[in-house]
Amino acid sequence: MSQIAQNYRPLDSITPEKLFPGHDELRPEAISTLAGTSHILHFAGKAPVTFTFGDSTVTWETAPAANEPFPLGSATYEAVKTRAGLLAATIDHPEGNANIFAVFDLARQRVVMVRTVMMKGTSTVAERTEISEAGIGGPISAPFPATAELVGKRIHWSYGDSHKFEHIYIEPELYCWHGIKGPEANMGAVEPTSVRKIDDDLYLFSWCDRAIPFNGALVIDLKGKPSSAGRLVGWDGGKNRISQVIVGATGELVNVTQY
Repeated sequence: MSQIAQNYRPLDSITPEKLFPGHDELRPEAISTLAGTSHILHFAGKAPVTFTFGDSTVTWETAPAANEPFPLGSATYEAVKTRAGLLAATIDHPEGNANIFAVFDLARQRVVMVRTVMMKGTSTVAERTEISEAGIGGPISAPFPATAELVGKRIHWSYGDSHKFEHIYIEPELYCWHGIKGPEANMGAVEPTSVRKIDDDLYLFSWCDRAIPFNGALVIDLKGKPSSAGRLVGWDGGKNRISQVIVGATGELVNVTQY
């Protein structure tokens, strides 16, 4: 048997219990910008939803019997700064097996959300992720466009001493990853992605794993030295619930291929 075959590990052998510990070494410092604020979000074709933020919890509500985009309720959250007037909030709702990663563009009164739900069947768990956008205080006037600006870039990402990856963005909706160091070292795959442009050299990058119930959502900043911040969510089989980790990373742009 070749050495490559001996080192091979199935992709579904890496669960959140193995992947998440240590992944948050470069986790950004939390900010309190949203605490004490309330925002009415206007999603296209939906009733407005009011998000009210406390120090560490957020509640959301809409008109009774409205066709709301999210289940009503409350959850814990954590916000981090991305750029001036821009912040990202991770809303953890384990009781609903759901998680939201939201980018608030307060300067332009708009928000884009990545909502992941883990759906339990009789013997399996399936991940479902939807991306939606809304205006704050009224209909959105400047949507977050899908973009191909990451295509061709090859970046080495470090989430700390124990988690290092290589990403190659090969198409607007596909990327290739390779584990350099950590639980996923010597593993890799091509996975589906979604990329939205937030600002110049600033992107919302979301991807799903084909092998396990998982979603990642990051804000990638390529102005100057590459950096990213966001969250990873997966299914914790031991606890029978959704699991998350808030992460940050620094990157090195290795090269750019002009396809």
